[in-house]
This record gives sequence, C-alpha cells and structure tokens, in this order.
Amino acid sequence: MIILIKITVGDLINNCDAKLLIGNKDIVINECFIDSKKKTVNGCFFGIKGNNVDGSLFYKEAFDNGANICIINKIYNLDLKGYDDKTVIVAEDTLKVLHQLAAYKRSLFNGDVIAITGSVGKTSTKELVASVLEKKYKVLKTEGNQNSQIGLPLTILRLKDEDIMVLEMGMNGIGQIHNLSLIAKPNISVITNIYDSHIGNLGSKENILKAKLEIVDGMKDGILIINNDNELLNKLGDYINNNKILSIGIESKSNIMAKNITCNFNTTFDISDIKGFNIVGGKKFIYNALMAYLVGKLLGLSRSMIKKGINNVNKVKHRLEIINLKDNITIIDDTYNASYESVKSALEYLKNFNKRKIIILGDILELGKETKKVHKKIGEELLEMNIDYLITIGKYSKHVINNHLKKQIKKKNIKHFKNEVKSRKFILKIIKNNTVILVKGSNGIGLVNLVDFIKCQMS
Repeated sequence: MIILIKITVGDLINNCDAKLLIGNKDIVINECFIDSKKKTVNGCFFGIKGNNVDGSLFYKEAFDNGANICIINKIYNLDLKGYDDKTVIVAEDTLKVLHQLAAYKRSLFNGDVIAITGSVGKTSTKELVASVLEKKYKVLKTEGNQNSQIGLPLTILRLKDEDIMVLEMGMNGIGQIHNLSLIAKPNISVITNIYDSHIGNLGSKENILKAKLEIVDGMKDGILIINNDNELLNKLGDYINNNKILSIGIESKSNIMAKNITCNFNTTFDISDIKGFNIVGGKKFIYNALMAYLVGKLLGLSRSMIKKGINNVNKVKHRLEIINLKDNITIIDDTYNASYESVKSALEYLKNFNKRKIIILGDILELGKETKKVHKKIGEELLEMNIDYLITIGKYSKHVINNHLKKQIKKKNIKHFKNEVKSRKFILKIIKNNTVILVKGSNGIGLVNLVDFIKCQMS
C-alpha cells in the first residue's frame, strides 16, 4: 500500500546542498513552485536563476503571495525584516537543490515510474498511458508539457499518495534526459520515435537517438518500450544497459501490433484479439495507443481496463482539438507544437473534412540547418491537398510556398505574415460558411493566440 509521502525542511537540509538561514526544520514542504506571482497557501518557492534574471530576487513577492518557504541563491543585502515567521534556505545553485530534493522524494517512493520521451507524441502517449493506468491505480502525471529540467522535478515534488508516476521527459541537448532519468529512476521507459525535432541543436538523427536513449541511464533491470517501425529504434536489439527492450508496431514485426486499421475522423483498430479500439486522429496516433496498451499489460491491468482507458482518453488541449463555431465553421487547433511528422499527420486528418479549407502554418523551430529543407518538404506535402487558402506565419514558414503551390492555389489566396497579429485582418476576411481552418505551428510562434482571436470574433 502506498502511504502519504511528506518531506520537511530538515529533509531538504540533510539531503541537498543548501543551508537553513532562518526558520523551522520541522516544517513540511508543500506545493513547490518557481513563479513568485503565484498565489499559494504555505507553498515553497524556488528562486531559479534564468538567462536574464535571478528568480531569487523576488523572494519578498513570493512570501507576500502566501509562500512560507523560500529557497534562494545567495543575495547581497538580503532584507528579511517583517518575514521573521518565514523559512529561508540559501544555496549556491537552487536548480541543483530542486533536482536533489526531487531525487530524494523519488527515493521514498516504492511504486512504478513510467518515463516517456521521443521526437513526436510524448504528451499524447503520456495522456494515454495515464488514462489506462487510472483504471486501476492512483496516478501522478506530468501536467501539460512540464517535462523540462524544472518541470519534471516539480512534478515529482507534487507526489502525495499516488501508486504510479507517469513522467514526460523533454530535451534540446545531450545530457538533459540523463539528468532527468537519474532523478526519476524509471522502471519502464518509452521512446515514441526519433525524427528531426531538435536537429538544430543536436546535428543529426543519430545524436537525437543518443540523447533520447539517456532515458535508461537511471533505469536498472527495467523495460524499454520502442516504436519498431521507426528506422533508428528498430536497430536497438533486445537489451540495452541490462534493460529489456519490448516493441510495438504496425508494419514491422513487434511484440504488440495493431491490425484491421480504419482511418477517418475516428481511427479504429484491433490489438491481438481485442477488437474495437477507437482514437481521434490518424494512423500515427495508433503508436501512442499501442504503447499505452503494453504499459497497461505489464502493470497487470485487465483487457477491459486497457481498452476503456484508450478509448476514453481525454484529448490534449491544442492537439488536433476540434472547435465548432457558428455557420458550420470548424477550427482544428493543433498549436501545441510542431514537427514535420506532426504537420503531415494534421494534413491527413484535414482530408476528412468536406469543407472549404484554410491552412495556417507557423514556423517549425529548432531545426537548425535543416530549417529551409523541412519547410520546403511541407510545401511538397501540400501539393497533395485541395486547399482554398494558405497562410504562413513567422520567419521560416515562407519556404513552404513554392511555384507549384502558386499555380495550384490562386496567388491572391496565399499570404505570408511575420507574426500572427499581422495575419488577423486577412484571415477574418476569408472565413465564410462551411469552412475548416487548420492552425498548426511550433508553440513558440504563438498561434494559440490566433485561435483564441478567431473564436472570439466568430462566436
């Protein structure tokens, strides 16, 4: 039985590189956070030093908003007048302390930890895995995309009395997933796929594979689940660092496979002799479901529990999210993030709609020297589409537009804008009855704001 896990200031001092300046060692550390503006009741503020500013400087604001503990870097002229009833902990590196505290809390946890990474599909797979496991267990999962060097340890520090943790791991460089894996110490790890995402930082798919495989660095005698249809992952073999590899797939022979696939607005398929799995999205989402199936099977869920968890998963906001407005206008909000593969998947889904089609594409980021090439490839994909309007937004998406598209789509119906704000007036002019609008781009381009604007104007 899992019991409530509590840690105190004393636990932090004893297990982390930090010193108590003022306060009580017996105080329990409750909600941990890094935003000094966040309203809390007896929360624990970590002042993290960023590229431009040291969050530790805002300790007074954190206290004034309800924190009772502040963990800060050493500050010259620290002024604690009026905060005598608070607890202040000082460190050379508060991010390091955050990692150490999360690792300590993980050491007190006896349940299963599932770690998930990959170029595409991390969040969708995390949601599916959690949805399945929640049919039997109490689950702590990564909220949104809090999968970073800060987000993952904060997730672990939310642990109370859950049976299982489902943790998403993101990265944009070598060594980052290594750090997260050593903190989380998973016993089941999942790599969804290896594609060109982050190639601008890592230089090659092989380096991306190397970075993703760091997920096993904190795993001992566990299980690594891979997508066997991925050209790099299917070469890994049966074991890596004493961890057994199990595979899922559609095309390549794998431990768990999907069959009898039908793709439409809803994609249906069978796994083994279990019929009638049903997910929203195209064929690529089946891989996420297969991974959730395998995790559920490994952790003792019944067939009916697994099927119910997959078929009833809550959709991730801004991930192929369907928004129906008046006058038969539909927005496909896919602004959560973007890669070449996820753009292709969104375009496949768009084909199901028998309406006027407007495609709004923002930049795909973190591609480095591959940026122009990848955006041009998307332009080639668009040649297979029946499009009424194409709008590109950002610095790089202009490379999507090619001469063939200019012939296929009326020239006046193709526009490029530097940012989403500048595009708004034109987009409102072209939205008419019976229209579907696909909005897709990397999160950093801010197209979610454009979606909100269209919703507001058309409601």
